[in-house]
Amino acid sequence: MTTWIITYNKDGNTAMLKIDSEHQPDIDDAVELVTRKAEELYPDQEIEHEHDPDLEDTPATRLAERYGITITGISQA
Repeated sequence: MTTWIITYNKDGNTAMLKIDSEHQPDIDDAVELVTRKAEELYPDQEIEHEHDPDLEDTPATRLAERYGITITGISQA
């Protein structure tokens, strides 16, 4: 099993989430994992927002709009 590091940015700070997996997580996997972590860490910090109709409604967009988090990288530890 390989350890992977998903880095993300929140409030101008870089944070990371380590996971063990046989394969490198793709961006969709990373967004799902970081969203679950954000729901645990920031249950009361969901940002009140109105979805921008010019942006596609994707899990990554929802993560950015709800928690102010963007995925910045996926690398092997």
